[in-house]
Amino acid sequence: MSEENPTEQEFSEKDRENYEKSGTRQYGIYSAIVFQMLAIIGLGFWGGKKLNDYYGLDNNLLTVGVGFLGFGLALYSTIKALDRVNKNEKSNK
Repeated sequence: MSEENPTEQEFSEKDRENYEKSGTRQYGIYSAIVFQMLAIIGLGFWGGKKLNDYYGLDNNLLTVGVGFLGFGLALYSTIKALDRVNKNEKSNK
């Protein structure tokens, strides 16, 4: 197998199996899901703060409301991503 950019034909079945079960690959997948979740929650609270400042409200109602909406969206997105990862793992076995 060549060192740079192997094509599909250059991967053996054993190479593909090792790639799918690689701990580093799985760590990367789950880390990406966590960072995506954190980004969605952070953007939700940041957007809520910006809306709160724009409308000049004294309380933080929009910050909390939009932040929790972002939290719900992040939770939904995370569940869908984990479901997709589990389906991939089951189909590759």
